[in-house]
Amino acid sequence: MVYTLSTTIKISRETKELLTDVLIRLEGELGRRLSYDDVIRILIKRSRVRDSRLLLRLVEMKVSGKLVEKARKLLEEETALEEEMFRRRYRTRYEHTG
Repeated sequence: MVYTLSTTIKISRETKELLTDVLIRLEGELGRRLSYDDVIRILIKRSRVRDSRLLLRLVEMKVSGKLVEKARKLLEEETALEEEMFRRRYRTRYEHTG
């Protein structure tokens, strides 16, 4: 059983609007409903996985074959993290529909 701790955090109206924009974008990207908790968790995991130097080099378009391969692996890892989170959260739905 998963135990959840409810906590209220104060954020500005502008921050909530930004978080909502990210939520909508991620729902479209992942093709499923998300909570604000999901969005915050995804953003934290993505920030831990990403190497900002690689992303800056990609933006500058100075991309070698090795760098493209690293970026591809990074995206695969990120996708796997998100899929695992989704499976854990909605496991009972998968058991009944599969």
